[in-house]
Amino acid sequence: MKLHRRHACLFALTLPAARALGEGHAPLRIAWSDYPPFQGRGENGQPQGLDVELLELIAQEAGETLVWSRRPWARQVPDIAQGELDLMGSATPSPERQAFGEFTQAYRQERVALMALGPEAPPVRRLADLKGRGVRVGFIRGVTFPAAVRQALEDPELAALLVPLYANDLTLSALRGRRVEYVIDDPVTLLHRAERHPGEPLKVVLELAVSPVHIFVSRHVLQQRPELLKRLNQGVQRARQRPQWQQVLARYPGA
Repeated sequence: MKLHRRHACLFALTLPAARALGEGHAPLRIAWSDYPPFQGRGENGQPQGLDVELLELIAQEAGETLVWSRRPWARQVPDIAQGELDLMGSATPSPERQAFGEFTQAYRQERVALMALGPEAPPVRRLADLKGRGVRVGFIRGVTFPAAVRQALEDPELAALLVPLYANDLTLSALRGRRVEYVIDDPVTLLHRAERHPGEPLKVVLELAVSPVHIFVSRHVLQQRPELLKRLNQGVQRARQRPQWQQVLARYPGA
């Protein structure tokens, strides 16, 4: 039987699903949010983006299938804790999160930066320079920053400047609407939004960190499947060796 290329691709994608179901494993529940170019809604209504493609490759190599649902970032950690989600992508470890699950090996790097409207934003050499300026600093509610950034923000004067934003897509509108003067976020996603929604330009005021991100695995699913973390780690290792991994990265330059 001769398979057309599209049918062959679909057949290949079903192999991990068949293998996982054959082993009696239910699909793993994972969420996506509006965080382009890492996650977002595609033209067909399905999730797309760098994380979606990389995590699907990892799942295939681990012999697992993923079921995606759309949820705000702020809901995803509580849903992991309650067992309503099995996995969360693009996750940064923290002591608080480790009470609810385990983290796989890192699968990519992520930047964290202080962003502002340009060009009028004054220079900032460190976060402590913001103290005494009467500014507001937005951040996405539920996010966990790398340890060095968390430690800096523990300063009571800096903590008092923080303004939680309840959805990923509010960072740009909060800046342009003058609800905050700065935002701490991955500059890739914020600049990506700015390109899609023309208006006042943004600039990176201060690079804060480059840190690895991981898959966060709920302790609930690990109690049922203690071998899952090992399977996912093996999936990360094997997926990174596939040519498709580099092809995915090439589709998202700068991410």
